[in-house]
Amino acid sequence: IPHMLYKSAGYDHREALFGMPAYGGSISQNVYYADSDLCDPSEEIEGYPQTDSDGDDDDVAPFPAPYILMVNRGGCTFVQK
Repeated sequence: IPHMLYKSAGYDHREALFGMPAYGGSISQNVYYADSDLCDPSEEIEGYPQTDSDGDDDDVAPFPAPYILMVNRGGCTFVQK
């Protein structure tokens, strides 16, 4: 976890439980924060989050897959997300 995102007490979270959970297993991927609740269907994310690749706002590149995407809870359902 990047230092700026570290919380000594951790983050409140809930498992979505999509499919059969692999008890005793683990998941290890890069985590990216979308800085959005992704509730607005007109938001232009083109199916993946984007990162500023060189400091120029016009030049963006997708995050390398696979990854875990962290989004704000917002007011919509998980189905809408």
